[in-house]
Amino acid sequence: APQLHQCGMATAGEEQPAHTAPTADESTLPAPDAPPPSLSDLGLAVGAEVEVSWEVELTDGSSGSVWWSGLLEAGVEPGSLQLKYAAAHGFEEETRAVRFVDSTLLMDTALQETLSWRMP
Repeated sequence: APQLHQCGMATAGEEQPAHTAPTADESTLPAPDAPPPSLSDLGLAVGAEVEVSWEVELTDGSSGSVWWSGLLEAGVEPGSLQLKYAAAHGFEEETRAVRFVDSTLLMDTALQETLSWRMP
């Protein structure tokens, strides 16, 4: 077991070398410490409504992509943002921490998942 753990650590370290060019997938994301665009740069403000594209399993068992409406709120940390999603698609209202990547993508910071967004 310790040997497997050591291999896992080595693999994890090798996945993020310091001086390697980003892959195509990584190149679309800013560096983790890159400053996010301001809300005004994106034409948004706290209280604005946005829609986020989610892949969901619907109540009839099918899955698909849906545009989910939510309201931007100030987050707990200074400068952070939350998106308060409306109850929809068989799910209850939920608030998620987000960070805008650019004019078409935001990141759900808990899931570390990048999602498409738009203004309704």
